[in-house]
Amino acid sequence: MNLDGIIHFVRWNMEVEGGTILQTEMLVGAVFLLFVIQVIGTHLQVKAYKGAVREMHKLGNVGIGSRRRKLGASNIVVIACNSAGEILDGRIMQGMTILSRFRPMEDIVGRTIYDLHAEYAALPEKRRVHYKGHMQALDALITRLHNAEQSEAR
Repeated sequence: MNLDGIIHFVRWNMEVEGGTILQTEMLVGAVFLLFVIQVIGTHLQVKAYKGAVREMHKLGNVGIGSRRRKLGASNIVVIACNSAGEILDGRIMQGMTILSRFRPMEDIVGRTIYDLHAEYAALPEKRRVHYKGHMQALDALITRLHNAEQSEAR
């Protein structure tokens, strides 16, 4: 094959595949745009997480837990309590997308971390898995209060 044949072959491929090249460029552009949106959404979600934790720290001791799933909705639970173990506030971020935001858990406010932990522990295993993030947050608070009591006893 001589140089003219190669040039003709390249021109013919470009004409035939010109639409494919344009489609590929558009696909790459769309993937890049989705990536940028994901980065922005993740930044906003991290900002909301930090803000929620900062607000909860103002109330008292804070416990944080999460339930991560490969498929389906995951969640992050933040619970604040006083030194007696009474829950002052609770928030949950649940969902599969970057659009998830923290929502209040009003049904646990006023209860004690010990009672709520016992209630979750008494649930059947299949039901208890749903409350894994709650249990982690409560465990963190129980440990924190227990360590504070031991420090005061010294």
